Amino acid sequence: MAILGYARVSTNGQVLDIQELQLRAQGCTKVYAEKESGISTKRPVLKRLLRDVRPGDVVIFAALDRLTREGPYKTLAMLERITSHGATYKSLAEPWADTTTDLGEVLAALVGYIARKTREDILRRTSAGRQRAMAAGVRFGRPSKLSLQQRSEAATRRKAGERTELIAASMHVSASTIRRIKD
Repeated sequence: MAILGYARVSTNGQVLDIQELQLRAQGCTKVYAEKESGISTKRPVLKRLLRDVRPGDVVIFAALDRLTREGPYKTLAMLERITSHGATYKSLAEPWADTTTDLGEVLAALVGYIARKTREDILRRTSAGRQRAMAAGVRFGRPSKLSLQQRSEAATRRKAGERTELIAASMHVSASTIRRIKD
């Protein structure tokens, strides 16, 4: 079992010292530290931590926003990645985010359940709204680049053997737009 720390700041002008000191004081034997934005997908140090974590390990971070700044669902997904390895986690700033204790594990599970149910409710409401809009005749997607008349003209010109690129150029659209028109 290892106690691993994760520290992150967003810019090169910021320092990791305070976080690293906090993590070492908690008994972290190894601290993974990086200077990257919390919304960046290019976070090699975090990826290395997630690759290195083993069953029984504890991952500690100064605050949840050090782990990710992509919102509650991404945060919970990140925490789930840690626990999927058989490890536990602990946030120094958020006492409820501590699966090293029974109460913390229950609270983290409850927060995860609430987030999942909230997400399901949002999906259900947006789906119902989409269905109502479709029933009312609302058209989804990007607006067509060509009018019905232009599409008809393009189809006729293609049937007559005119090159797709010439038709597209004359209508100020790409050749792929013309190719997608059903004859």
